[in-house]
Amino acid sequence: MPRELIRLEDVHRAFGPLTVLDGVNLRIEEGDRIGVIGHNGSGKTTLLRTISNQDQDLGEIAFSPSLRLAFLTQVRDIDDDATLGEELNRRGRQFLELEEEISEIEGRMEDPSFYDGEWQPTMERYQELQSLMARSGGGDVAGHATEILKALNLDQSSMEVPLHTLSGGERAKVALARQLVGLDQIDVFFLDEPTNHLDFNTLEWLERFLKRFVGALVIVSHDRYFLDRVCNNIVEIQDCRLRGYPGNYTSFLKQKEIFLRTLDARIEKTIREIKRLQGAMKSMKRANKYDKSVSQKHFMISRSQRELKWLKSLKPKKRQSLNFNLEPAEKSSLDVLEFRDASLSFDSLSRPILSAVGVSVRRGQKIGVIGPNGAGKTTLLKLITGDLRLDAGQLEVAPGVQIGYFHQDHRTLDFELTPVNEVKRLKPRMEYGAIRALLGQFQFTKEMVSTKLSMLSGGERARIALLRLLLEENNMLLLDEPTNHLDTDAKEALETALVEFDGGIITVSHDRYFLDKVCDTIWDLRGDGDLVVWPGNYSDYKKGTISSPNRR
Repeated sequence: MPRELIRLEDVHRAFGPLTVLDGVNLRIEEGDRIGVIGHNGSGKTTLLRTISNQDQDLGEIAFSPSLRLAFLTQVRDIDDDATLGEELNRRGRQFLELEEEISEIEGRMEDPSFYDGEWQPTMERYQELQSLMARSGGGDVAGHATEILKALNLDQSSMEVPLHTLSGGERAKVALARQLVGLDQIDVFFLDEPTNHLDFNTLEWLERFLKRFVGALVIVSHDRYFLDRVCNNIVEIQDCRLRGYPGNYTSFLKQKEIFLRTLDARIEKTIREIKRLQGAMKSMKRANKYDKSVSQKHFMISRSQRELKWLKSLKPKKRQSLNFNLEPAEKSSLDVLEFRDASLSFDSLSRPILSAVGVSVRRGQKIGVIGPNGAGKTTLLKLITGDLRLDAGQLEVAPGVQIGYFHQDHRTLDFELTPVNEVKRLKPRMEYGAIRALLGQFQFTKEMVSTKLSMLSGGERARIALLRLLLEENNMLLLDEPTNHLDTDAKEALETALVEFDGGIITVSHDRYFLDKVCDTIWDLRGDGDLVVWPGNYSDYKKGTISSPNRR
């Protein structure tokens, strides 16, 4: 039987009047790979922090003796002003408890009176902690992290390079490498959105790494493909409560559908039973028949009503459903754009971005652009918008093509404006009531619509940026990481809208599930100037690269 590592019983957590966790129960055992899902703001990160810090308001969080934790936070713990070598030498959360206990014992050792008592057991513990630190790699974090960086193809960078000069994906790799040192001595590893900003090679390496990890994993993620490959249990946070499902994400979807369908059937059956009993009571009253069955029917009605109340409490509260409803402008010509013998290089890079690339886009085509971090995926989009120019060759955009661009950093937005004013900026003649109704459809509350964008979450800003695309008239969409910061419901709504969109799409994305749902073509920008075209979605591409590895 697997050893229980952590147990939560009736745990509550609130921030002022806002309840986030309400009566949560959870067991984490050896071998568990738990994926935590839920919409933005549901309390996923709060759950990890509450467990890790044991700072619940009510209830019990019990750790097994000598439990060791590690925590990879969503906001990567990284000092942008440091060099690569300096950052790699910093120890992560997995060494915090060890360092604190070692430091406490060393403080006692400095007191001469320490040696007057029974000091031998303390010294044995000190030696044990030092040995554990050494086995974990805590004595040489940089050395162990460098080995991980080799696996992540970042070992060519100098240890003196400032972190702020690295790309977002490269900084994510550095933070990941440092946090993964010493995990063979860890019992439970918490990961909050671990796949953010990672390229496919790094994602696949991380998946393999976590599958080999012997302890338990608790992972908050919106990466559905990742959850499918890593997790053996899914926990959904909804309405401040937890519901667990065995299996991976795909299994969760099937189980939840069955659960909701069964729940609806039971609710309908109970309602019919209440109506039948109430009808029988009315018939008896009209006939002036009162016998011992009256009290029995009263009891049965009361019981059914209690059951109905309980069943309805299990049903998730309805959220405003998202409907992006992207309507294209007038159709473009059949041939949308074409690169002819296109070449581009940057002085700061030893390799070209594009080298004599020839590729075209046809009307309605939905293209996913993939490749390693730094390969030039966003650069490719900037060439199409005209923000960058080719060194050689041609890029021809057909007349009538109207391009809408979703930036991954949402730079089209004015962060000093409120959502209402941001919409007003694009549609100055739209009435306030219509704007409020539109924002309501995008799950913006009364309080949120008057809040500056700078104060909103990444997911909320992403929804505003997508709303801009809806309000514009485009027949060609360029999307740079459109699913970043979106919860699962929003991703699914966006996927539906893009599949139904009659215009063309070129999207840069590391969301493999999204690429499977939306794309009919993959452009593999390989990082050496070459661009390889693969027909089909991401899964088709993976099958192709496995069967024809020489093309990779």
